[in-house]
Amino acid sequence: MKDSTMYQRLLNISRRLISESDINQVLSIAIDEVIEIAGAERGLIILFAEDGATLIQTARNLEREDIEHPEFEISHTIINEVKSNGNTIYLHNALKHQKLKKSKSATRLKILSVICLPLRHESKIFGVVYLDNRTVEGAFTHKDCQFIESFTDFISLAAQTALKQKKLMNRVTALETELRSKYQFDAIIGHDSKMVAILKLITHIANTEATILIQGESGTGKELIANALHYNSSRKDKPFVPINCGALPENLLESELFGHQKGAFTGAIADKPGWFERAEGGTIFLDEVSEMSPELQVKLLRVLQTGEFSRVGSTEIRYCNLRIIAATNQNLKNLVIAGKFREDLYYRLNVIDIELPPLRERKGDISLLAHHFINVYGKKYQKMNLLLSRDAEVCLLAYDFPGNVRELENIIQRAVVLAEGSTIEIQHLPVSVGPAMTSQELKDKPSTFKLAKQRMIEKFECEYIMDCLKAAQGNISRAAQIAGIHFKNFYAKMVKYGIDPHVFKKAEE
Repeated sequence: MKDSTMYQRLLNISRRLISESDINQVLSIAIDEVIEIAGAERGLIILFAEDGATLIQTARNLEREDIEHPEFEISHTIINEVKSNGNTIYLHNALKHQKLKKSKSATRLKILSVICLPLRHESKIFGVVYLDNRTVEGAFTHKDCQFIESFTDFISLAAQTALKQKKLMNRVTALETELRSKYQFDAIIGHDSKMVAILKLITHIANTEATILIQGESGTGKELIANALHYNSSRKDKPFVPINCGALPENLLESELFGHQKGAFTGAIADKPGWFERAEGGTIFLDEVSEMSPELQVKLLRVLQTGEFSRVGSTEIRYCNLRIIAATNQNLKNLVIAGKFREDLYYRLNVIDIELPPLRERKGDISLLAHHFINVYGKKYQKMNLLLSRDAEVCLLAYDFPGNVRELENIIQRAVVLAEGSTIEIQHLPVSVGPAMTSQELKDKPSTFKLAKQRMIEKFECEYIMDCLKAAQGNISRAAQIAGIHFKNFYAKMVKYGIDPHVFKKAEE
């Protein structure tokens, strides 16, 4: 091979190495390439810990038993010499080496050609590359040795970068493990640095009386965070009461929150305490707080300021001792500017703000969450040990998940139900997630006209259902009316395609 071609190859391989962040993958690529370049029979890359012990070992044509076998003694001698003095060893015949030919095992080893080079970082030896050939004397040329010596600089750089990444990930994982075990965060799945930072914040603020505002798109897990705040506080033995302010009409919401007196309105046949009374001593979680009417905002502000409230239809002042955690999928600050949310209430709620990232900003957690939900729903539907195919996983990773974690959970639940074998495939995912059939696929499969037609129909149905929900701002009944479909049939199609109506709730102003 010409020098120019060899060095072009070296450049290409080096780019591959440096782009890899996994240390095992770096070493795997490196050992395969140096063996092929040198024409070696066997190869080994060893990285050492600070105390000199073997940290990572990657080999080709060498099993662990071979490396640990006494007949590998000469190779160990060579490796240890390079490790200690940092000089490259290049031998035409290892059995004629001054130090090695005295070995009692030298006559039975038949190791002929050897190259062993150090891996350096900041002038320190942190590893070695070892190659040998047991059948050809002088198998490696001086040019081979020089070329591989140049290559080890890239191996060292890539290995050190990957080791630092691994060390950082280990530190993050250790922190996350400590947080989860100490504060029981098992329900909050994710290794993303943003989520770990939120878990750490929870440990600092959970056992305080501060009012907390959780902001994030629908489906990001705001109630899970509120749960974690409550159950890591001194109020954990008292009630945790979640209320969705956007799910109830204004007059009913006021009655649910504050209670009512007998005769306060038609149907009020008895006194009824509200959730502020029933949550006494605990935590009340007000989800979609942005949906509260201006009148209710005034009453909530009064509770936050003085702890006072009155039942509907009563003038009696009551007091409550509880913590309020609020959440919204809208930008409250923008609503304040638009005059749709009280500024004084906003600042009362926003003592501490937690911003939950959407799933598209924590792509690294998609596979982790998908496997978690596969286990959950696999147990529920008696389909244990289900696997996720690589193609299906690629589709999930490429999807933006406008409905966030809730949408992913719905998609996986649907896939588990539809899976007939041991693996979840692309066809078990909703049409909106799976890739559309390409014209090339149609050419390759001329007999699948019926299947292609069905996929096109399903794609149209899925997109049409989503358009109707968008027009109805997530209201299923109104969306069904727009579509001219019976509510039951419309809902069935939503379930079929894994569509989450919360995604289409009123957009931010």
